[in-house]
Amino acid sequence: MRVAWIGAVSMESASSKSQTPMNSRNTYLPDHAVSPGDVLDEHREAIGLTQAELAQRIGFSPKHVNRLLAGLEPVTPETALKLEAVFGLPARVWLALEARYREHLAREAEHAGLAVELPWLDQLPHRALAKLGWIPARLRDVELVRALRAFFCVGSLNYLPDVWGNVQAAYRKAEAFQSHEWALLAWLAQGEREAERLGCRPFDAAGLRAVLPELKAMSRLPGVTFVEPLVRRCGEFGVALAFVPAPDGARVCGATRWLSKDKVLVQLSLRYKTDDQLWFTLFHELGHVLLHGKRSQFIDFEKAHDVNVQEREANEFAASQLVAPNALAQLIEAGDFRIATVQAFAGQQNVAPGIVAGQLQHRGAVPFRHPLSKLKTSFRWTHETRAA
Repeated sequence: MRVAWIGAVSMESASSKSQTPMNSRNTYLPDHAVSPGDVLDEHREAIGLTQAELAQRIGFSPKHVNRLLAGLEPVTPETALKLEAVFGLPARVWLALEARYREHLAREAEHAGLAVELPWLDQLPHRALAKLGWIPARLRDVELVRALRAFFCVGSLNYLPDVWGNVQAAYRKAEAFQSHEWALLAWLAQGEREAERLGCRPFDAAGLRAVLPELKAMSRLPGVTFVEPLVRRCGEFGVALAFVPAPDGARVCGATRWLSKDKVLVQLSLRYKTDDQLWFTLFHELGHVLLHGKRSQFIDFEKAHDVNVQEREANEFAASQLVAPNALAQLIEAGDFRIATVQAFAGQQNVAPGIVAGQLQHRGAVPFRHPLSKLKTSFRWTHETRAA
């Protein structure tokens, strides 16, 4: 069995993308901010104005001026213009002081809110995400909460059940998330990040269906050289194809989710890490895209037992698109399963020999422990140890 390493398109780019918003936080943020009221008080005293006199000059009540000096009232654009006239300090400076001060107060409040969310660290698979490079490693406590907020694109981890509840409903009816399901949702979130960077034309069902034979033929390319042309070609018909490794605990094979009416995300995890499984999963998801409309989303798991009508249709679509059913039936009837015979048959079908071997095994024509397994290509992510 040949081994190929997937990484240039998926893992490396996913890692760099996921860390971009984290790196932007690594700038110096002082733990204090100057209140515009303090600056105003200094300028008032410098020119010898009482608070009452300042109130007269800017048309405010003494109480309002007192609250302004205490930082209890904001410096509005109108107030900034009045202060500019009195003290000569440009309005933009007053407004900048106000913005920085309010941001500082908001960050102080946020820090307290982050601490409240620490219990989430017992549920979310942050170690697995750090291992994959999706969040920075070695973060702890509130900084880890902050990183997870950014990863899931939520203002608070408490919002996660509402944000991802519709995804959960797509595959189970329980009211509460199980711990392992957060690994799945993290995988889906990373898929969305990948999809953001993939330029796609508007979805074209007819064009996608017409190009399926070309996509299938890419399975014959050596190693992982198919990845870039496959991703590019899918994008030309509105399909954002993302290869994303599944975090520990997420026993998922693939997913199909419509991000908009013109863009659909097809996400693959390489769960079984062989070419027959990869290509079958891809065409299974494309079957969902072409057969089942834009209102549904599909998440396909390892060894799923509850196979509904739509899943059976996607399975049949994938099998028939990869290998002509009549031709496969004739091969099985002939009973010649020598490696050379299967290689020649795969050439006639313009598909990788490993895919034919997988279909023969799935139909019980040959056992899974059979010399034909040597025809399969095995894939590994670049982050995985090659010793494995």
